[in-house]
Amino acid sequence: MVFNNNITLAKLELYPIRVEGGVSPNMPLGTMPKRPALLVRLVDSDGCHGWGEIWANFPPRANVHKAHIVEDVIKPKLLGLNYVEPREIEQQLRQQLSVYFLHVGQSCVFEHILAGLDTALWDLTLRKSGVSFAHFMGLSKTVAPAYASSINTNDLDRLIPHHFKLGQTYFKVKIGFLNDDDRALVERAASLLPDGARMMVDSNQMWDLERAKTSLQSLEQFNLLFAEESLPANTSLKDWEALANATSIQLAGGENIYGVEDFLAMANAGMQVLQPDVAKWGGVTGALDLAKRLPDGAALWPHFMGSAVGQMAALSLSAAIGANSVCEMDVNDNSLRTELCGDVMSIKDGHVSLTSDSGLVCEPLSEFLGKHLVA
Repeated sequence: MVFNNNITLAKLELYPIRVEGGVSPNMPLGTMPKRPALLVRLVDSDGCHGWGEIWANFPPRANVHKAHIVEDVIKPKLLGLNYVEPREIEQQLRQQLSVYFLHVGQSCVFEHILAGLDTALWDLTLRKSGVSFAHFMGLSKTVAPAYASSINTNDLDRLIPHHFKLGQTYFKVKIGFLNDDDRALVERAASLLPDGARMMVDSNQMWDLERAKTSLQSLEQFNLLFAEESLPANTSLKDWEALANATSIQLAGGENIYGVEDFLAMANAGMQVLQPDVAKWGGVTGALDLAKRLPDGAALWPHFMGSAVGQMAALSLSAAIGANSVCEMDVNDNSLRTELCGDVMSIKDGHVSLTSDSGLVCEPLSEFLGKHLVA
C-alpha cells in the first residue's frame, strides 16, 4: 500500500509526563528514580490525530526542556505544513531549522524531536487511511518478538525464569559499573539461563578500547549473543573495527547513532546488531530506510526504553523487519509502559500483539495523562 491523503497539520499538543515509583534499571549512567516522558499529539485540519514519543529519559527534566523547544521553535514552523508521506515533514523541518539547531548546540535534540514527530505522523496518516500498521505493511503476523532487557542484579533469580515462562528467550543485563565484578555478574546470570536461552550485555559506552577488549574476551565463554555499546558511540571507526577483530562476541549499538550512513559505517566497521531507537533518531521512517540497506550479516534489533507509545512503534518495526529482528522491552516495573495505554504490553509466547485499530500506536488514557502531567 501507499499513502495517498494530502494532510495539513493544524494543531500540536505536548504532554510532558512523569511517574514516581516503579523500579529503575541499574546502569553505569545512573538510576531513574522518576520516569519522565514527552508525548506529542498531532492533529490535522479534519480533526484526525496521531501520537508520538520524543526521547526524554535523561536528565530528569529533559521532557520539559524539549517540550519548550518544540513549543517555541518547532510548532510555528510545523503548523500549516502539508504532506502525503511522513518523511516530507522531516525534510521541510530540516531545511528550515538544521542551521538553527547547529547554532544553539542542540542538533541531537533536534533528532529526538524529529523522531517523535515521525512516529506521530505515521500514526496520524494510518488513522486517516483507516488502516493499522500491520495491514498497511502487509504483515502476515500481527505480533512482534520482544526480549527481556535491563534485568537488575537483585532480580535475576526472579525475572529470568518468569520471562522465560512468558516465552522470551533473550535476556540482557547491564554491566560496566561493577569494576572487576562484571564477570561474576555475567557468570551468575548465565547460570540461571534455561536451555535454549541466550544472554546479552550492555555497558552503556563506559569502556575505552583496551578495557573493552579485556572485558569482552573474559566473557567469551558465556556464549553471549551480543555486547551492546562496548565503546562510546563517537569512538573512531578504526577502534570499533579493532574491537570487532579482538572478540568473538557480536558488537551491538545504535541508540546514540544518528543517520543511515553512520549506521552503515558502523556495520562496515564490525557492528553486527544495529539498534536504532524510534524515539531518538529517524522514527519509523528512518528505521525502515535503514532496514532496506542492511549489509549482509547485519541485523536490526530496535532499541527502546520509554512509554507504551514509543514501545508499540518499536515493536511494530521488528514485526515489519521480520526475520532476525527482536525488539527490546524493559522488564522493570514502569507504569508508563503498563498503565499509560492500558493493558497493551502483555507478553505471550515471547511476543506482544500489535494494535489492530487504525494507526500505529495505542491511545494514551486521558486520566493517566491528567494525573501525571508536569506543569
